Amino acid sequence: MSGSVALSAADELRCVARAKAGDHDAFALLYQKYERSVYQYIYRMVGNAEEASDLTQECFIKAYRALPQTTDDLNVAGWLRRIATNVCLDALRRRNRLRWLRLDHLAPWQNSSLRSDAIDPEQALLETETQDTVERVLKRLQPHYRAALILREYEGYSSEEIAKILGISRSAAKSLLFRAREEFRRLFREMEAQSDR
Repeated sequence: MSGSVALSAADELRCVARAKAGDHDAFALLYQKYERSVYQYIYRMVGNAEEASDLTQECFIKAYRALPQTTDDLNVAGWLRRIATNVCLDALRRRNRLRWLRLDHLAPWQNSSLRSDAIDPEQALLETETQDTVERVLKRLQPHYRAALILREYEGYSSEEIAKILGISRSAAKSLLFRAREEFRRLFREMEAQSDR
């Protein structure tokens, strides 16, 4: 995977304009800047490195083909997340079983005691069990709920940005996040209750 290229906002807009005019090198710079973050996002969605690599390529192919229809003030990061989300949702729909990436080092709800410098082994064990439950819950969420939660909790996007990425209104994005969180809580409580039996 290539390293990230630093481009200022103005340089990025110039690259977009040049790429729209058919400059392959300009698109290559955009690819180099965003490939890693798009791959990481897709990997979180599908939980499989090989599939994530294939879907990342698919995302950039779709982006290249769609570039001529974009506006001059294109928000490249958000636009690529929208394409990546659609590519992932299509792939997840094609699957019967959904897999999930272990997110031990990424989970915002994870306590720092899971790190190697953990002081209390019992607490670390309890938190590991909780993280396993979180992962199983995420596997059971509907793909559009999963996408909304990943965009918000892992990618740090606002409701407005999520709305643009998913192609829905801001109020619909807020509603989707609310329902996704409620479904997550419900499934989490259900799984914890089952493990207590």
